Amino acid sequence: MAAGFAVLVLFLFSAKPFHMDEPFFLAIARHILQDPLHPFAFDYNWYGSRVPMSAINNTPPLVDYLLAAGWSLSGGREWLTRIFFLPWDIAAAVSLYYIAARFLSRPLWPVLIVIASPAYMINLNHVMPERLVAGFAFPCLWFLIRAVDQARPALFWLSAACFAGALLSKYGAVFLVLPVLAYARERGVSSRRQAAYFAVGFGALLAYLAWQALCGGRAANAVWAVTSQSSAMFWSSWPHKLRSFLAFTAGCGATAIFWPYLAYPRRSLPAIAAAAAGALFVPGLDLAPLVRPIDRWTGLVLACGAAWGLAGLFADARKPGWKLWAPWIMSVALVQLCLYWSIMARLILFLVPPLTFGLAETLEARRRPLPAGLYPLTLAATLALSLALAQVDYRYAAAQKQAAGQIARQYLAAGRRVWCIPHWGLQHYLEAAGAIEMDFSRGGWDLVRPGDVVVLTRVNSNVYRPRRPLLADVHGWTIGAGMPLRLVSGWTGEGGFYSNVSGFLPFSWSREPLEEFTVLEVRDRPRSAP
Repeated sequence: MAAGFAVLVLFLFSAKPFHMDEPFFLAIARHILQDPLHPFAFDYNWYGSRVPMSAINNTPPLVDYLLAAGWSLSGGREWLTRIFFLPWDIAAAVSLYYIAARFLSRPLWPVLIVIASPAYMINLNHVMPERLVAGFAFPCLWFLIRAVDQARPALFWLSAACFAGALLSKYGAVFLVLPVLAYARERGVSSRRQAAYFAVGFGALLAYLAWQALCGGRAANAVWAVTSQSSAMFWSSWPHKLRSFLAFTAGCGATAIFWPYLAYPRRSLPAIAAAAAGALFVPGLDLAPLVRPIDRWTGLVLACGAAWGLAGLFADARKPGWKLWAPWIMSVALVQLCLYWSIMARLILFLVPPLTFGLAETLEARRRPLPAGLYPLTLAATLALSLALAQVDYRYAAAQKQAAGQIARQYLAAGRRVWCIPHWGLQHYLEAAGAIEMDFSRGGWDLVRPGDVVVLTRVNSNVYRPRRPLLADVHGWTIGAGMPLRLVSGWTGEGGFYSNVSGFLPFSWSREPLEEFTVLEVRDRPRSAP
């Protein structure tokens, strides 16, 4: 049932146009179809400059090769490309069920709640590395648990192979080290076998990095650049990091909003942690010039719930699952806060299962019977939130493709030269239609000539405006959505689901536009008066 539910919720939005960073990986996949031995040997426009892909790619190549296979079979159709990855979705869901079943008497409900969470439903609908990481990481932990609990050596090495697959999908899968190490040590696995396990797990990744180095690749440099640059940005201050981490933990998982108060009532340590979390939201710690009261209070509620739950769970080491949940949560937190900052929801996805299962284990032990309807009501509320957010996300992605189609019909079909400045899905669809992505390292706006058309957006990142007056006819339109939720805020909200540059919340309660498109038709002289 867990697998069927996962397939259902992910299939609902499988036709979503390619979105956010998906075009980045699609570009590599399409190049692999032409030159499979040199996946990064081409230039790509990223952050406004055309640069070698080998210099900016910070992800191992497994997802790119699989995406290339999916692209060749699907012919580029979004829904077919997405469902190509359903085997990994099924593996992830089934593994979560068996992990939960090892420690919970009623495992199905918590697993369904995890799958219905915003982090899971939205992130695992993308053809990006996190989808593969989940498809390898959760089986990795399940096979390890069965291997050491039941003395099954074959599963031990199968777990190590899944570990290797997760690392070849994304470097952030290194979060598996602590839960694997902690559980293996607690169950008496010898140091020698542990060393052999990690030799297998890291072997494929180290071989890839060595191959890259011998071929003149810059994989290690790209990884370091992401870590060092994100740590140096203004939004990487520790108060902002901590308020974001806690708000995303509860907002992306939903159960941490109210389950902690049921699981750990009248406890002093969780109360102190919640008070400390609340202090992170004093106005003096804001990075934005003006934080709306609704965003501040939303962040406060989410952060207090997460802090209460995390403090209670870490202080309660008597539960059988603690030896897995605690190191798992700690490892994800360390990677998120210290190594892979700014794109939170993608990594918080892997913190949601252990926190949800840990809270469920406590509830089952302390509140017998469970409050009537707790699990079904939590699932219904989580699903309602996730479906609403997924619908808004779909609307935003569709707007990019629709705008590209409208511009192609109106200008490209008429022979006009169209320059595209934004990235994400709009870049993907406009370039496919024949537009040119503006390169600011090779002229940028200086290359624009009378008769050209330039496309700008407001929410889509890295849009550079002209530094000198430009004579042009300006047309624009905005895209809205009736649902008062925004994953990415471009005006006054704090929604930062796809990047903490936009805000400290995974979603913001707002009716601001989803996007604002602006089209400049460049002229060489003013229009004559009628």
